[in-house]
Amino acid sequence: MKIADCKHLPKKFVGPRDTKCEENHFCPFGQRVCLTCGYVGCCDSCAQHERIHAKETGHEVMASYPADEHSFIWCYADDDYLEPDESKNLKNVQHEHY
Repeated sequence: MKIADCKHLPKKFVGPRDTKCEENHFCPFGQRVCLTCGYVGCCDSCAQHERIHAKETGHEVMASYPADEHSFIWCYADDDYLEPDESKNLKNVQHEHY
């Protein structure tokens, strides 16, 4: 999906509040960051804290964390990835702390 087509994307991206899942600092899998508030939660392969956060808060858009060449943005509401080219911009966003 094109980033412009996602109606859930926050107007301003917020960087991560932490470096590990805020609920479980020992999750061995990937972390995800909420682009609305900066909450860091573990991925669906672990305890799904980021998915739970999205459901409880309505913050539907998250990004893989930390940012690297495989970074992505996901919208839970649309159940879709946003354009991979747009994800390349996350390296800059994720260094701005909440």
